[in-house]
Amino acid sequence: MRLARLFRKHLEYQIHLIDRNSYHTLKTQLHEAAVRKAEVSIPVKRIIKRRNVIFHIGEVTKIDPIERIIYMENESLSFRHLVIALGSQVNFYGIPGLQEYSFPLQTLRDAQQIYTYITQLCARAATEPIEGQRKDMLRFVIGGGGLTGVEFAAELVDYTAQCAHNHHVNSREVEVVIIESGNRVVPQMEESFATRIQNKLLGKGVIIVTNTKIVNLAPDAVTLSSGEVLKTKALIWTGGIRINDLARESGLKTGQVGRIIVDKYLRVEGYPFMYAIGDNALAMNPDTGKPVPATAQFALQQGWLVANNIYADIFGIVREPYQPKVLGEVVSLGRHLAIGWLALPLLKKITFVGFLGSLLKTAIQEKHIFLLRRESRNWITY
Repeated sequence: MRLARLFRKHLEYQIHLIDRNSYHTLKTQLHEAAVRKAEVSIPVKRIIKRRNVIFHIGEVTKIDPIERIIYMENESLSFRHLVIALGSQVNFYGIPGLQEYSFPLQTLRDAQQIYTYITQLCARAATEPIEGQRKDMLRFVIGGGGLTGVEFAAELVDYTAQCAHNHHVNSREVEVVIIESGNRVVPQMEESFATRIQNKLLGKGVIIVTNTKIVNLAPDAVTLSSGEVLKTKALIWTGGIRINDLARESGLKTGQVGRIIVDKYLRVEGYPFMYAIGDNALAMNPDTGKPVPATAQFALQQGWLVANNIYADIFGIVREPYQPKVLGEVVSLGRHLAIGWLALPLLKKITFVGFLGSLLKTAIQEKHIFLLRRESRNWITY
């Protein structure tokens, strides 16, 4: 959308957008769709309406950086500049049974499957006369205590409480368990902030098991590295991502978990006419020398910057180097509860807890929609 806006007076340039889905997924809200069927997708055609963007539904199968050609299943496209923003995939780490029997939470389809399954499981549990088997059916295990796992667990606690009430099941029979390999949940956040989140989860009744890995998953049980076996029919896996092998197979240089090595302008190493953003880019923070986390706020910043840099490449303007900005963090802990902070001038932070935190979370989500509308100049309701 940013590039289309920059080129609005240069119609000789074509912008092509390729995706295997006909919709844009609001990935930071997938946990809501998985538990309460919230609407978390926007049709791409509504976003690009009246813009100089040609949309292709298809999956990229190969990138030829020498000939500058993109291949899909049934067509190919030549390009002058290319932006790789293919996102990420679930990483099962080779754990036996995990891919076969777990429910990942990475796509809209995943969220829809989880919602349907959990709803059916609650209904089935209400008709199970044996208490032990009923408890096993109502034990929900979440593999991974990162941001997605924590937000999903908090939503799930609220949902299962309502589910138990609706089906006349004792709510004490419901368990929501987070299994985290590190020593605390949301390990990418500051420890004091993570501790507050963990305490809120414990207060909601979530069971948190840290310093423990999942080593095996069967259809009705999960085995932990401690040797403990938990009976469950629902393991939701949020424990890791990996990058599509397409970049490596196309001859691009990759680093950690397959992320593409880029320079300070987010150009692919060795190919100055190609850029990578979001999960795909191994972008470095020049202040810390460490990779920038694969999170939404950084992906949005990168998309904006790369659009400007492509425009600069074409019209001989000076490119801008990438300088990530941490604007804040918000963790949803249920429908009306969240913890978050915003960066203020002079390196100060302001923290929001509870309902105010949830308002902040909503404001951030709405800001993304606002930016899409602003860039597309399409102010109708998505």
